[in-house]
Amino acid sequence: MSVSGGTLSKIKSLPMAAKLYSVVYVGMGATLCVLLSYIWSNRLDYSFGYFVPLFALYIIYDRSGKIFAYFSEPSGVCGKSPRIADVLCDMLFGAMILLGLFGYVFFAWLFYLSQNRGTPAFVITFCFSFVSLAMAYFASETNSAGEKKCLGERLKFVSMFVFPCFIWIVAVPTFGAVEEKISLMLLSVVADVVYHIMDFFGYIVTLRGNVIEFPRGSVGVADACSGIRSLTACLFAGSFLSAVMLNRLWKKIALVLLSMVFAFFNNILRALFLSFWAYENGSDSIGGFVHDAAGYFVLIMTVLGLLVMVGIFQINPVPKEFRESRK
Repeated sequence: MSVSGGTLSKIKSLPMAAKLYSVVYVGMGATLCVLLSYIWSNRLDYSFGYFVPLFALYIIYDRSGKIFAYFSEPSGVCGKSPRIADVLCDMLFGAMILLGLFGYVFFAWLFYLSQNRGTPAFVITFCFSFVSLAMAYFASETNSAGEKKCLGERLKFVSMFVFPCFIWIVAVPTFGAVEEKISLMLLSVVADVVYHIMDFFGYIVTLRGNVIEFPRGSVGVADACSGIRSLTACLFAGSFLSAVMLNRLWKKIALVLLSMVFAFFNNILRALFLSFWAYENGSDSIGGFVHDAAGYFVLIMTVLGLLVMVGIFQINPVPKEFRESRK
């Protein structure tokens, strides 16, 4: 894919801080990909992580017109913010950079010594997200002509980088203890819901912990059935769709929350299907293709549900002629 001369000239006209931010973001992101590739390759539930850098760069490319416009246009009239607000924001984002870089370097060194990809990988990713967002803030201080931008414009500019910076956190496992507690909680809920539904329809079942016993065998609601594995992939899908297709903050937040709701609900349907299948065909019948196909069902149905919600969110109750008359 070639870069046009116009694009090159726009890149050259960017302030040095913006160019430096771009280089550091790509460099740190590439280093993070090398670290996380082991997890993405060896954990099926995080294999979607390979799409994270591609989707993050796509979002930046999709918003490149607004990014270049920010640096080419003069500072707008957005009202004078109190000096204390500028100072507090500078201190906040400055602390994010300092603490983030310290955590990034320290845990990278810890990973080098221990080769433990658990906690270091999550903390390094967490630090990278905050450092990259803070760098976007400091890169937005002036436009290409050297004119200082006001605080409101800068924060609006920073908001365009929330997805490219923080989507990385979804693609790495959290602390083992936290993930285990969430998984255990979801396991008990899934097992309890499946048991009561089957009992309601007259099936002979007994619930013992996370094991549902049938007359001809039993089914254990294992970690994979808790829904935490599909939850991360569905959360990634919801975050990407909200960043690309929605423009209001409340709609973006609502779609991300709905992605978690859909993932949980569809996982209940998956566990129900596997339990009914095992009841009729034996416990050994739910392995292999049946189990994997049911797993993909969760992601596919969640994405379809999110696409429907995107269409609903894009419906504007104001007739087109009235919207145009207001412009």
